[in-house]
Amino acid sequence: MNLFEAISKRRDTRHFLEDPIPEEVIGVCLDSASHAPSVGLTRPARFIFVRDKESRSKVYDLFMEANERALELLHADPEREKLYSSLKLEGIRESPLGMVVCVDYSVLRDFTIGTIYSAETLDWSVCCAIQNFWLALTAQGYSMGWVSILNFAEIKKMLTIPDEYKILGYFCIGKPATDYDSMPMLKQRGWVQEE
Repeated sequence: MNLFEAISKRRDTRHFLEDPIPEEVIGVCLDSASHAPSVGLTRPARFIFVRDKESRSKVYDLFMEANERALELLHADPEREKLYSSLKLEGIRESPLGMVVCVDYSVLRDFTIGTIYSAETLDWSVCCAIQNFWLALTAQGYSMGWVSILNFAEIKKMLTIPDEYKILGYFCIGKPATDYDSMPMLKQRGWVQEE
């Protein structure tokens, strides 16, 4: 699969097969992520893998709590609330591997090129690394889903993540069970209408 095919086939996946992921697949993804552009050549991306089922179950519980809060915001629009409730917004327990991606702010030194007015450029650098990781997964026949409906402060405590790390997302990784009719799942399910 070439780069342009990987870009067009990349999906935010929620449905996974149980197949384990070979370590060499993850190795290729981490190598690809390390080649992403980063402000001041800081390479601030940190990848924390969540392999055991017990930890993933705890992450799922945190998702359920946050999802209940999201549903409360939709009570005024029963039709939208019903559609939201029907969406599968995570694959935390089904995917064989979880991953937390963080920005490591300890890379900042007395003077770091590109961060004079905004240290958030580190966040953007990590987003580039995430995209490279995701495209490398896609090219190898795997995928991931970005779960943002989570209390990241609780995840930090649960996984004892260092204070200087900022979590950008929790990701479910595995072999996709569907390609969502070759379109984003939210479009397929009618949540978003694209031109």
